[in-house]
Amino acid sequence: MPYVFVDRILESVPGERAVGIKALSLGEEFFQDHFPGMPVLPGAMILEGFVQTARHCLAELEGGHDQWILDAVEHVKFNRFATPGMQIRLEVERDREEDGAVWFKGRALLEEETICQAKLAVRPRERA
Repeated sequence: MPYVFVDRILESVPGERAVGIKALSLGEEFFQDHFPGMPVLPGAMILEGFVQTARHCLAELEGGHDQWILDAVEHVKFNRFATPGMQIRLEVERDREEDGAVWFKGRALLEEETICQAKLAVRPRERA
């Protein structure tokens, strides 16, 4: 069974952009050890949220969510911690295609504040 981080997709323009949402609860397993006494969302989980949202964007056009895997990440910038009780908006927009990978610009927001931005590439599983 695949791991599902994104709670739901709010908007989608197939093949171009998508917006997902994640509500953070203290009950999430990753908060138990990251960090004791000061639970913060691991940055890798935000990147996973970008990947899952990008998969949704592409799945409607190109054959399913499980087909796409993370290939590369560039220019990651974290601006603020996300903690239990917050809701993160995950936005991805298709940037370009290069060597069989599809690149996206990702942005995670708490209300209107950008807490993380990155460029990431996903590629079909059979070409990885």
